[in-house]
Amino acid sequence: MKVGDLVRNKNSERGELGIFMGIRVYKNRTSFLERNEYYECAEVYWPEREKVGTIQANLIEVICATS
Repeated sequence: MKVGDLVRNKNSERGELGIFMGIRVYKNRTSFLERNEYYECAEVYWPEREKVGTIQANLIEVICATS
């Protein structure tokens, strides 16, 4: 996935579309062990919601890739 790609939310019954904005990295605060664990989420602009939100990258698919 590249910034600007048109993506579809696989969880959406209506097939909600958005624009991929990039990957965001978070530190895992729920780890029981004292390890530095991180996880990544995709940031997507959702025009229907008029906002940017995060979603697991495996829950979106590219509909139209940018060049």
